[in-house]
Amino acid sequence: MIKIAVCDDETEVAARLRGKILSDPAALDIEVATFGAGSALLEAHKAQSFDAVFLDIDMPELDGFEIAEAIGGEKTLIVFVTDHDELVYSSLRFRPFRFVRKSHLDSELPEVLAALMKELSRLRAGRKFPFRTLNGEIFFDIADIQYIEIYGHTLRVHAVGGSVECSGSLSELENRLAGFDFVRTHKSYLVNCRYIYAIESRQVILDDKTAVPLSRYKADTVREKFKRSFGGAP
Repeated sequence: MIKIAVCDDETEVAARLRGKILSDPAALDIEVATFGAGSALLEAHKAQSFDAVFLDIDMPELDGFEIAEAIGGEKTLIVFVTDHDELVYSSLRFRPFRFVRKSHLDSELPEVLAALMKELSRLRAGRKFPFRTLNGEIFFDIADIQYIEIYGHTLRVHAVGGSVECSGSLSELENRLAGFDFVRTHKSYLVNCRYIYAIESRQVILDDKTAVPLSRYKADTVREKFKRSFGGAP
């Protein structure tokens, strides 16, 4: 059973969103709880840990950003629900899974739910990815991989907790990771969009302030892939 929470201080909006989620063909084997305040959601989350949370950004008491920070994004996917487009960039630091505009629920929610169900299935199935090293095969959780670089004939995988050298082709890895949020920023670098903090003219800055080269020929592709990974954020 997949557990989803909807938090919005507007009761009618929360009920409408819950109904649309439950009636969507992609939403299988789920239950949806609604909350009118962030404090109530956080209390419930401590007890049962939701798989995904649809959060209104603009709420009294605790706003969506404060709730997202308290929940964290490691095990719970965050979907921000708002009509304030100007808040989208401010929310990126919380690594939201997607955005949905209240005025566009009918057109935007189906794609978000389809992607959400697919991602939750992957997370539950495990997302270990193998790499060949001199000492044998090792496995990284895809969500922990920040970026991969190649120098000479050696690959270096940078992940949460450290890095490791291995063998292989960066182009081959790019193809194998095509279904995830990885993008080639440079002929020698493959980056996980989930760790991108900023995209500058000639480099990409990651959350830990690592600077990764950005080829001018790949800049448009990187920006487009980054936008798609966050559900079309402008």
